[in-house]
Amino acid sequence: QPFDPTYLLSCAVSNVICSVVFGNRFDYRDKEFLELLQIMNESFREISTPWSQLYEMGETFLKYLPGPHTKIPRLLGRMRSFIARRVRRNAETLEPGLPRDFIDCFLLQMEKEKDNPSSEFNLENLELTTLNLFFAGTETVSSTLRYGFLMLMKHPAVQ
Repeated sequence: QPFDPTYLLSCAVSNVICSVVFGNRFDYRDKEFLELLQIMNESFREISTPWSQLYEMGETFLKYLPGPHTKIPRLLGRMRSFIARRVRRNAETLEPGLPRDFIDCFLLQMEKEKDNPSSEFNLENLELTTLNLFFAGTETVSSTLRYGFLMLMKHPAVQ
């Protein structure tokens, strides 16, 4: 029976990234996980529009005008807020010498380099690096897997 694996692949790939970044996997019905997926899916849709391309070229001017392009920074802000909540949660329970995930490792390195004013280990870079891991990893890997499955269906002898 035919089905679209897009959602399942996105969930699986996002969950792998979550296990590395946050130190835990989520149930596919988990409210927090579904919020993360919803923000990412909506962001991917918006980033694929011509408005996004226009916004990239003239952000300083366009940010003052109303229109659909204003959704992009709002969505990215929601994603950064989600990540910031997780960073705060990790920071509250951080144990030096016992990193649980990427965020803990980054926070521990931030602590080591706190006296270095030119250090790249700061909260903003932690949020942006985590954001990049999700955006670069989720769509790219799930699309590649989907394409691979399509190729296997078209060429069953390869299986």
